[in-house]
Amino acid sequence: MDDSRLTRLLHRLSNDTATKQRGSHRDIAPADYDCVQRILDEGELSRAGPRHAIAFIEMDGRPWRAVIKATRDGSETYLQTLHKAQPDDLTRARKRLKTIDR
Repeated sequence: MDDSRLTRLLHRLSNDTATKQRGSHRDIAPADYDCVQRILDEGELSRAGPRHAIAFIEMDGRPWRAVIKATRDGSETYLQTLHKAQPDDLTRARKRLKTIDR
């Protein structure tokens, strides 16, 4: 995944992921997905593997986390998960993940 393109990509949500999200992250409303681009544009972005990136941001006093996964050829990205994070999630991520410079 090309780091310089992360904030300009069109992100998709597969049907499988949408189904999983509805089951495991019931606190996320459909309208919450509108904030994904803001999380990527304004949040702290970290590399989480060759095809994964994690972005954290604090919105409305609560940390949020979005995980993006690129296709094998890097031509498309998909939202893998979106959820309201715990306050210590950001601290742990800063310690173990490499921040992407923009």
